[in-house]
Amino acid sequence: MTAVHYSDRLRSVCSSDTAVIDCAGARVSAHIRGPATVLVVEGEIDMCNADRLVAAIRRLNQPGTPFVLDLRAVDFMAVSGFRELLAFADECNQAHVGWHVVAGTALRPLLRVFPDHQLPVVGSSGPAAGSG
Repeated sequence: MTAVHYSDRLRSVCSSDTAVIDCAGARVSAHIRGPATVLVVEGEIDMCNADRLVAAIRRLNQPGTPFVLDLRAVDFMAVSGFRELLAFADECNQAHVGWHVVAGTALRPLLRVFPDHQLPVVGSSGPAAGSG
């Protein structure tokens, strides 16, 4: 089996107020909102891009800055993507990082199946913050 690396798919696209990283099926954009950063994820999260997506979240998040991970525009989240999110959450909790997750329709079923998830989930109505 040959490992394939897609370094060209993890690239930043910057505008005046937004940074966007393409993660092969998902996109993460960072928006500064007052004292926090809002990271908006769009697309599908599966075993092919979950680790790249978490790497992009780490890259866009500023150390010491609270952030919101907005997952309302995620169309599909595989269990592998949820597992990566839980590992990332554990890192954030151990580092005492202030953050919250805004769940969308793709994440809600996983939250019900795994009720002891320890994710700092907040309200989830309306369109994704900063998108559109």
